[in-house]
Amino acid sequence: MEAHYDDSNLYRLFEQLDRQKRMSALKGAFRRAATQVRRTAVANLRGTGINHTWELSKGVRAVVFKSVAGFRVTVGSKKANKQGKGERGMYMTRKQGKKPVLIWLGDGTKMRRAKTSSRVRGANGKWFTAGTNRGQITRYGFMAKTADQVRGSVTQTLHKEIIDNITRVAKKYGCK
Repeated sequence: MEAHYDDSNLYRLFEQLDRQKRMSALKGAFRRAATQVRRTAVANLRGTGINHTWELSKGVRAVVFKSVAGFRVTVGSKKANKQGKGERGMYMTRKQGKKPVLIWLGDGTKMRRAKTSSRVRGANGKWFTAGTNRGQITRYGFMAKTADQVRGSVTQTLHKEIIDNITRVAKKYGCK
């Protein structure tokens, strides 16, 4: 079964818009697609079972590129400003205060040991020097799961959003 679509009217409409209005139409479409991917990433983060995901989900962000057509959805963190506002993706630990754990939750970390060592008696009764075990963060992989989930659907969504946004901008500025 074949489907044919005539997009010649869309191309004529796109040519009638000037460069700045074309870019704004495309950016709007990319912003909508990026928001959908971000929502999927936040849903996957909340499905991991990590505590305080409502706090951490602020660190999942969608960025639309300014000069190139495209977007990315990333995880990051941001400290609060002097007034205490604008914090994103930070987690309050029991001892050390706020930490940007969202960065490490996706891929996890390897086992870490302290740099300073102390003498410890082993199970066999012999003495050896070893750094204190600091643990590791387990890999949750919510961003990789998101990439797998949206890989096929994001192209279709983007095509639909571009067509809708261009026609919306064209109607706004009186193109026929």
